[in-house]
Amino acid sequence: MNTIWLTAVVVFGIIEAVTVQFVSIWFAGAAVCALIASLLGADTITQTVVFVAAAAILLVCTRPVVKKLTKNKKVATNADSLVGKTAVITRGVNSMGEDGEAKIDGKFWTVCSSDGLPIEEGSVVKVEKIEGVKLIVKKEAKDNAAV
Repeated sequence: MNTIWLTAVVVFGIIEAVTVQFVSIWFAGAAVCALIASLLGADTITQTVVFVAAAAILLVCTRPVVKKLTKNKKVATNADSLVGKTAVITRGVNSMGEDGEAKIDGKFWTVCSSDGLPIEEGSVVKVEKIEGVKLIVKKEAKDNAAV
């Protein structure tokens, strides 16, 4: 049985090494516990119970901590910095609130109106969000100086 538990430790270790997230580390630890039980002379049923119990205990006790530490955080891009800024419409947004163009920070972007209303060329708009490569904008209450 020693060979089986040692093989299990190696296999679970390899699986853990080739995956991006923690998926089998708990089972590798449980296999180590079962290997120790085997080396101490425990019978096969006891070794299996030790493996299952150790895996359950390791999962319950450490999974929440590991999940919190490896929580995926949204990484902001340069384009995200445009949200909240103002832009000038260089090609009017049509009556369906689509197909417009605006200039912001020296670059031209395709724009859509957030409320579906048309926006005339030369209007000042505020960027509310970005969807793909389009800026979703809303016409400001009063047109300020060009950006």
